[in-house]
Amino acid sequence: TSHNDPTAHAEVSAIRAACEQVSDFSLAGSVIYTSCEPCPMCLGAIWWSRIDAIYFASTRDDAARAGFDDAALYREVSLALPERQLPLLRYALPEAEDLMSAWLQKDDKIPY
Repeated sequence: TSHNDPTAHAEVSAIRAACEQVSDFSLAGSVIYTSCEPCPMCLGAIWWSRIDAIYFASTRDDAARAGFDDAALYREVSLALPERQLPLLRYALPEAEDLMSAWLQKDDKIPY
């Protein structure tokens, strides 16, 4: 990418700008237009931002032919953790549980 940032996809950049504009993490009621079917990272950002619909022109197969092949990533995320190529190793700490408990007990939290 031009910024040497692997997360600087157009969809993520647009979501960041829109959330800043509306001062909210939720873009419910919005739609997003993109040149290509979103990659898994962008799709995750779209889900988390609550966008209602995605309109795209090219498919993930078109992207693969152009050198942007996310097929392995789509497969990886559907596998159980021990089966993935990239190790995800849990490092269980009591403090982690304390953080989640503190969040659940927080009175002024904004549900995500």
